[in-house]
Amino acid sequence: MKKTFYSTMGLTLCSLPMWAQQSPNFLIVQCDHLTQRVVGAYGNGDSCTPPIDSIAAQGVVFANAYVGCPLSQPSRAALWSGLMPHQNNVRSNSAEHINPLLPENIPTLGSIFSANGYQAVHFGKTHDMGALRGFSHKEPDAKPFTDPEFPVNNDSFLDVGTCEDAVSYLSNPGKEPFICVVDFQNPHNICGYVGENKGEHIDKPISAPLPNLPENFEVKDWNALPVPIQYICCSHRRMMQAAHWNEENYRHYIAAFRHYTKIVSKQIEQVLQALYSTPAGRNTIIVFLADHGDGMGSHRMVTKQVSFYDEVTNVPFIIAGPGIQKREKPIDNLLTQPTLDLLPTLCELAGLPAPADKPGISLAPLLRGKEQTQKHPYVTSEWHSEYEVIVSPGRMIRSPRYKYTHYLEGNGEELYDMEKDKGEQHNLAYDPAYTKILNEHRALLDDYIQRTKDDYRNLKTEADKRWRSHTPGYPHHEGPCSRDITNRK
Repeated sequence: MKKTFYSTMGLTLCSLPMWAQQSPNFLIVQCDHLTQRVVGAYGNGDSCTPPIDSIAAQGVVFANAYVGCPLSQPSRAALWSGLMPHQNNVRSNSAEHINPLLPENIPTLGSIFSANGYQAVHFGKTHDMGALRGFSHKEPDAKPFTDPEFPVNNDSFLDVGTCEDAVSYLSNPGKEPFICVVDFQNPHNICGYVGENKGEHIDKPISAPLPNLPENFEVKDWNALPVPIQYICCSHRRMMQAAHWNEENYRHYIAAFRHYTKIVSKQIEQVLQALYSTPAGRNTIIVFLADHGDGMGSHRMVTKQVSFYDEVTNVPFIIAGPGIQKREKPIDNLLTQPTLDLLPTLCELAGLPAPADKPGISLAPLLRGKEQTQKHPYVTSEWHSEYEVIVSPGRMIRSPRYKYTHYLEGNGEELYDMEKDKGEQHNLAYDPAYTKILNEHRALLDDYIQRTKDDYRNLKTEADKRWRSHTPGYPHHEGPCSRDITNRK
């Protein structure tokens, strides 16, 4: 019987303990906008990610993995520094005139590993405000191509160059241990798709049946949501462009998202093939994750902005390789925060000391098949602004059963029972029956603010009344959005 790449990869992973090199290598693959919904390892029967699924089958899949911010630059700066956005002061996507570069005295994942004999290399997207310090970065060359079904832009073109660079390195990585990051843009191309299909329109036919809308597509009560959520269409250009889409437009959007995911999935396969073409692949721990997710039509949302719904904050987080004890099912009884936990976890797996002042916890005991005694009682996510046009600071507290969010604007709150209401459609913050639970989660937010010295309560909201004037809800949007008026990027 002919062996496929996936069956060979499984055999390679199964034989990993035979490799004698003392220090493990690490390959971190990150995608921009990747959601759990399209990853087969999370139970999606129509998977877009066979290479990721094959690695996941040999390792550990974390079901409740929440990023520190559902926005690229704050999420990435937090990941590489092991600090939350309010701790490293990178809070938005703006450049250095708003977000300062990470101070040199803050240890980063790259600086720790490079100082301990590792070759630290990075390929692809950065958007990190200096948090990738310690990694040698190769800027990708854009390689344009055409696609017969969906529009492609520089996001997809840059990924071709990123893939080629990573494959070249991993095919001949050298003798010293390495930590290699491959940062893909896709499925971020979905943002450009929205721009090319703004407003209600007639979509061109595609060669496959359209996917169904998610069960939580409709918003049951716009007035029950915090003000920043009601008016994402006024603060986010992509949501404004999609505000008046019909249901078929949303279904095409989901099809496009899956398409861009399949494109990057094929590139991930090439990266893995290069890794396993050398002996070093047998001693490499692999991490898959995303900087944040995508609305994918849930709550009528496209892309991401302001909200903390699971579609945008709960990301794929998968670890496999030598010494990692595989689990048959995703770990769903543990809250994890890749933003904070990746750095101490990789340090322990490599036998390196993690800085004592980092707030994350190491997941190495669980990964090695031992009891995970250190756990998060809750995890958090933060929002400040995308580009400082509208500033709507918010915080999320995710406890084992509930999710609580708070926004300074209008003192807005949400409370969801994540066991009974996974789609987050019934806001319980105003239900008298949940007053006790609501107060408990308010106290958790207070604990987080005090414990981490979060300046949240002292932040200012900036939202002109004209961006809060129409009937709540994206289908009622009128006129442009704030970013178009201010002409800021």
